Amino acid sequence: MRSDMRMPRRRTLILGSLLAAIAIYGYHSMTTPGWQTISATFMKNDKPYGGGDSRINGNEVISLKIADPVITFKPVSQRNDPDYAEPSEAWMNNSSERLNRRTVSFFRGTIDGGLTRHFQQPGQDAAWWYSKDWTTQYVSTDWMDYKIPEPKNGLTPHITKLWRSRDGGKNWTQLDWLESRNISQLLFLDPDRGYAVGWGPCVWRTADGGRTWKEITVPLYATEDDVPRKTFDAVDLGPDGTLRVAYYVPEEIADMQPESIVERLKWDSDAFEPDVKLPDQVVVSLQSEQVPPDYAYAIYALSRLGAPRNWKDLSDNGHRTGALSTWGNRRNQTVEQPHTFDARLMLDGLSVGKRGVLLVYATDASGEGAPRDMTFASKDYGKSWTETDDGITQGVYFDPATNTQYGLYGYTLKKRTW
Repeated sequence: MRSDMRMPRRRTLILGSLLAAIAIYGYHSMTTPGWQTISATFMKNDKPYGGGDSRINGNEVISLKIADPVITFKPVSQRNDPDYAEPSEAWMNNSSERLNRRTVSFFRGTIDGGLTRHFQQPGQDAAWWYSKDWTTQYVSTDWMDYKIPEPKNGLTPHITKLWRSRDGGKNWTQLDWLESRNISQLLFLDPDRGYAVGWGPCVWRTADGGRTWKEITVPLYATEDDVPRKTFDAVDLGPDGTLRVAYYVPEEIADMQPESIVERLKWDSDAFEPDVKLPDQVVVSLQSEQVPPDYAYAIYALSRLGAPRNWKDLSDNGHRTGALSTWGNRRNQTVEQPHTFDARLMLDGLSVGKRGVLLVYATDASGEGAPRDMTFASKDYGKSWTETDDGITQGVYFDPATNTQYGLYGYTLKKRTW
C-alpha cells in the first residue's frame, strides 16, 4: 500500500465525442482553485506522527497508517553520557528491531473530534479496500523478520494476513489466507465480490466476502521464471467488474516489439483476454470512470515513454517523457494519446473525477532544493491542462464523487475542489 493518500478514481461521459474532442494538446490558463485549510491538528495526537492513507467524507475520516514504534529516551540523570540522547530500552537503538515492530493501524473518527484506533497488527506494508458507505473494510498486512540473515536468493519470507470488518472498522475478523501469498492490492465491486492481487503476479477472486478464493491464471508474458516477486505495472477494476492489468514486454521476449500490454478479465470469466497495446512505454497507473455498471466508460493509462529504467546503467536517471492514453471499454476501441508530460517530471499517479476532471501527480526534482510535488489538472477530458506547484506534501487524496483534492502539510489538512 502506498501511504501517500494518492488514490485515483473515475469520471462519466459518452465516449464517442470524447475521443474526437481531446486531440488538442497544451496548457491553458484555467484558474486553479485555492487550498482551504480544514484542520491544523490533523492526527497530531497519534505518535509517531503521520496522517496515514486517509479518506474524508465531510467531517468523517478513516485512515490506514503504517507507523514505526514510539521511541522514548532516558532522562539526562540516567544517561551514560549526558550529551547523548539514550533510548529508554536497548531494542530502540537497533534498526532491525524497530522495523520488526512497525504496525498497521486502522483509525476512524472526525476531523474536529480526533480519530480512534480500532485495529493494530504487526506489519511493514499493507493494502486495504473500503465500501462506499464505509461499513465494510478489508485490510491485508505484510510482515517480514529483519533480524534473520537474508537468504542467498534474496527472498526473505513474508507473512501476509487478511482481515475484514463489517461494522465500519470497530470489530475485525481474520480470514483464512495462506501466509506465503503476498497481497499488494485489494479491489472490490461490493462488500462480497472482489480481487486480491499479489506477487508473481497472482490474482485471486472471491464472491463470498473473502471466505473462499479462486486463483486466476495470469497472462503468460506477465510472469518471469527468475522474478518470483514480479508485480503488474498497474491494475484497475472497472465499474462493470472488469479487472484490467498492465505489464511491460521487452523486445527480447517472444520477438515482440517493446510494449505494454493491457489485458482484461470479465467478472464471469476465468481467462484474461487482450484489451489494448501501448507501444514503447511503461504504464504507471490505470484508472477507469466511476459510472453505473451498464454504462460505457473510458479507461486512462499514465505511462513513461521508452524502456524501463536500467538500474545497472548509472547514466540512466529514470527520467522519461510521460504520456496519457485513453480508450473505451467496448471492443475494438482505438487508443488515443491526448497529452504528453515533460521528461523533467517523475510521474506518480492519476485520478479521474467527474465532468472531465483529470489529475496527474508528479515530482519535479530538476531544480535546486527539495523535490516539489506537482499537480497537473484538466477539466475538459485531457484537452488542455494547468500546472500547479504544491510544494512538499505529506500526502494527497482525491475524492472522485465531489472532485475534491485533499493535501496534508505537516499537521495541516487542506482541500480544494476542481
